[in-house]
Amino acid sequence: MASEVDPSKCPTCGESNACGLSQGKSECWCFSALITEDALERIPSQAKNLACICQRCAAAAANEPKPS
Repeated sequence: MASEVDPSKCPTCGESNACGLSQGKSECWCFSALITEDALERIPSQAKNLACICQRCAAAAANEPKPS
């Protein structure tokens, strides 16, 4: 049984994602953020385009060392 995607929760960690759209606003913090491809790749396919990654997960992916 597939679970519903909660647009107010980060699909990566399950914590609040502070999504402005899910709060009824016309913008979200992610509209002006630089989010790495690594962070975007961590979002499960069933949640893509349905829920924002949170700022903490976006920052963590950006700060991880790249393999040499």
